[in-house]
Amino acid sequence: MKTVRLILGMFCILSLSNPAFSHQAGAPFSGAISEPIILHHAHIEDEQGLNLSFTDDFQKEDGETKRFGFESSLELATSWGDDFNFGSEIFVPFSDLGNDDNRYALGDIELWPIKYAFLNEPESILTGALSIGLPTGNEDRGFGEGQTTLGAMMFLDQAWRNWFFGLNAEFESVVSGPTETEVEVAIAVSYSFIEGTGDGIAAALPKQSIVPILSLELISEEILSGLEKDNDSLSIVPGFHIWTPASDWYISVGAELPLNSYRNNDFKMHLKVRNHFDWDGLLH
Repeated sequence: MKTVRLILGMFCILSLSNPAFSHQAGAPFSGAISEPIILHHAHIEDEQGLNLSFTDDFQKEDGETKRFGFESSLELATSWGDDFNFGSEIFVPFSDLGNDDNRYALGDIELWPIKYAFLNEPESILTGALSIGLPTGNEDRGFGEGQTTLGAMMFLDQAWRNWFFGLNAEFESVVSGPTETEVEVAIAVSYSFIEGTGDGIAAALPKQSIVPILSLELISEEILSGLEKDNDSLSIVPGFHIWTPASDWYISVGAELPLNSYRNNDFKMHLKVRNHFDWDGLLH
């Protein structure tokens, strides 16, 4: 539990250090471009997020035993320069989803060394990224896959007044460890209750204390080769978000519901907290 407190403490320190907006200070993006629960957004910014997931019927590897499961991911992102065209991200997972009960440990860390926005407009962003998965989790205890992976991703953000549409596409292949290749496609739609949008672009900083947001996500993962072949998954995630523009807090809750017969659990609850931090201000 010391590690959990450390993650929470780091997140709080970074969050309180630089209150900004839903988007990084100076970012030109529409305020209707939301922060999905599962999907990754295309716009590139300095930000940090803490993602928490809970399930009361996590299925262990023996296929029979079920128990409560907890997982978290600390997400840190940075943009390079002032044009929001280049950036990098890192995801640090921590959970109790191993083979042993009541054991919490680090999982496989994922790096996105480069993200580049091919299209970067207030309501339309198209970004490509490379990913590297590192076998940092203990495979013997069930906290890692023992694989080094390489992936190519494409993200699209499209806003129109108060509406947002998001699309993710990812191809990932194992370069070290048990062979596996997979493709993931996900879409999201959301509506932000931002006042005064009219026929124009939603304000990046709405003049209201709270902005409620409703969202719906659909996530499809297909395993093309490897030991998990045919264990494809399809799930839907309805979500509710609260954004406080003045303080820069963005809090999301959602329920992930599997739609296919293959599943590790019947549903999963998500809690996501985000904020922004000026990394350039820290480094200079």
